[in-house]
Amino acid sequence: MRSSPLLTGLIVISTMMLCSCSTQGNAPKLSPVEGIVTWNGQPLADAAIAFTPSSGPIAVGKTDAEGRFRLSTQGRPGAAVGDHRITIQAYEPLPANAATGPDGESTVNPVSRIPEKFGQLDQSGLTATVSTKAGENKFTFDLK
Repeated sequence: MRSSPLLTGLIVISTMMLCSCSTQGNAPKLSPVEGIVTWNGQPLADAAIAFTPSSGPIAVGKTDAEGRFRLSTQGRPGAAVGDHRITIQAYEPLPANAATGPDGESTVNPVSRIPEKFGQLDQSGLTATVSTKAGENKFTFDLK
């Protein structure tokens, strides 16, 4: 079975989320988060977005055809209250005839649709502060 780079990225992020918080009783306070991601003013569809707090679990989401996203943390809606660094990844779909290795993974390197710096926590330059106030957690990331 061949998996897309986006799916692989979401699996890695989800695994990191599960490992970063031990029990539901210690779960951080979450607030609903939504927003839009654009690339050069156009909606960026099928992109993975992650909000990474200084400590605690990562919130993740995926953009729809209009570039809209909603975040969840460990299967719960929202992101931890506080400051976050943001990463966004968007890859071209792999060709249907892409070669696969013995493990079923594609041997073709994925092609990013946006500069790869946006997918690097230490290079993206994207930040957001999640508030406890209702309606204040709507973010727009216009990537250029």
